[in-house]
Amino acid sequence: FNSSTEHCSEDQKSSPFLSGIPNIQSLHTTDVEAHFPPEYEKFWKVVEENPQDFTGWVYLLQYVEQENHLLAARKAFDRFFTHYPYCYGYWKKYADLEKRHDNIKQSDEVYRRGLQAIPLSVDLWIHYINFLKETLDPVDPETNNTVRGAYEHAVLAAGTDFRSDRLWEMYINWENEQGNLREVTAIYDRILGIPTQLYSHHFQRFKEHIQNNLPRDLLTPEQFIQLRRELASVNGHNGDDAPPGDDLPTGIEDITDPAKLITEIENMRHRIQEIHQEMFNHNEHEVSKRWTFEEGIKRPYFHVKPLEKAQLKNWKEYLEFEIENGTHERVVVLFERCVISCALYEDFWIKYAKYMENHSIEGVRHVYSRACTIHLPKKPMVHMLWAAFEEQQGNINEARRILKTFEECVLGLAMVRLRRVSLERRHGNMEEAEHLLQEAVKNAKSSGESSFYAIKLTRHLFKVQKNFPKARKVLLEAIERDKENTKLYLNLLEMEYSGDLKQNEENILTCFDKAVNGTLSIKMRITFSQRKVEFLEDFGSDVNKLLDAYDEHQTLLKEQDSLKRKAENGYELYSPHAPKSINSSCNSGIALNSGVAKRGSWGIVEVNV
Repeated sequence: FNSSTEHCSEDQKSSPFLSGIPNIQSLHTTDVEAHFPPEYEKFWKVVEENPQDFTGWVYLLQYVEQENHLLAARKAFDRFFTHYPYCYGYWKKYADLEKRHDNIKQSDEVYRRGLQAIPLSVDLWIHYINFLKETLDPVDPETNNTVRGAYEHAVLAAGTDFRSDRLWEMYINWENEQGNLREVTAIYDRILGIPTQLYSHHFQRFKEHIQNNLPRDLLTPEQFIQLRRELASVNGHNGDDAPPGDDLPTGIEDITDPAKLITEIENMRHRIQEIHQEMFNHNEHEVSKRWTFEEGIKRPYFHVKPLEKAQLKNWKEYLEFEIENGTHERVVVLFERCVISCALYEDFWIKYAKYMENHSIEGVRHVYSRACTIHLPKKPMVHMLWAAFEEQQGNINEARRILKTFEECVLGLAMVRLRRVSLERRHGNMEEAEHLLQEAVKNAKSSGESSFYAIKLTRHLFKVQKNFPKARKVLLEAIERDKENTKLYLNLLEMEYSGDLKQNEENILTCFDKAVNGTLSIKMRITFSQRKVEFLEDFGSDVNKLLDAYDEHQTLLKEQDSLKRKAENGYELYSPHAPKSINSSCNSGIALNSGVAKRGSWGIVEVNV
């Protein structure tokens, strides 16, 4: 069962029971809708338009159950489980529906699909095993083997769950009913070493099992002989040489004295219990370390409703504890339990994948795949981490596919488009990186979004491809589209400043003029004017241009004073598009000094991109 079978043997993994379970993604019923119930389309449309509408799914599934329409129900349930495979109760409903229509084989298949999707579900395993008991032919000699095989796979998949006691007890009771006392002992040997909620109850029942049956019936011949030898060695007694008695139990025929026989049996029982007492004591210690965490789990099943913060905190602390103190198998089981309860929280899936990186590459891939394709199809971080993981493994095409597929699912996320660009850049595909940014500029839904991508494209062309003319052209075109975007001017100035200032003087002055004479707020126009004077003071080649720039700046200051006076009389000082602060306009590029203009007193601060 996926990651939950990592601790199974290869024979168990390849057994007919496991291999007979089809993949949930590959099972969809044929849509024969000609005679669907009259209200079906109304309910179906709701979930088709919004698959995350869980309430809509509940109404749809209730409707098809009430109508008892098999084809409609199959279509609804199959689609539902592609989004919510952890809803074990609905797997049971689906299987029951098939059974009501006498489709035993299809009902069995539904159960197996459910167990593949949620192998830790003790309830679903119990329902399935009861289904097998009800439907298999009791006369068939293979029936018991089939049921036992189901029990074995159940305890392998879910038996280490802290709340798996009902499953173990059911297995023990069934073997008792079959009269297989040795198998019962073997089951107790396993459960008494597993920290579960009813650990003490199991030990009490084990002691009753020992007291109510003869040791030779509880142990395998090898175990029985070994135990007798151990006791004989301790007591210095090798048994009498008398011939076996007709009425004595097999295995202790050499003891002819009834009193010695009773003593021997009691000694064996005591030794068996003593051995298991040691197991119990160790297990009790392990249970005590986990009890508080388990008590804190109030909702171990899946639900779309958010978990309380205390629940999330408890899961995080429990996982940290198990990672530090538990075995790999127990850590995996706890993660699997966690991602059932917390399936819609990407932090836990990411933590699970990170943990698996030190244990299994395929395990990491499987965790990411489940998270991204089923439970969190619209969460960006887990998708980007999956793509980064595949890139680390050298699977570049797979990384591309993951990012592209997610971007098609959730449109307009800049972080995903930029991750696609950086992926291509890292692997030398500069033309594709440029194309992705050009496409983003072209398809932007607003001028602000277009300008954002234009700046990114400019940096790529300028810093990576070293194509200064092309980068300048992109920014100039962006300014024409978005004349009030301060960041565009800042980035253009930064780019021009980074080259030969003497050679770029005219381009720099042109940029300043665009900003000063454009439609920016008076405050920003003054700032750019101030920087123009500063540039000419520090790097200009013509004093006349410096004096003209200074006069222009003084004119703007007078205009600002005039606007202030008007504002005092009820006029608005700033344009509606004026930024709240200079700093907010200078997240990248050149930071501007907004102080009072004084000739020759302005400084320049460059911020590297």
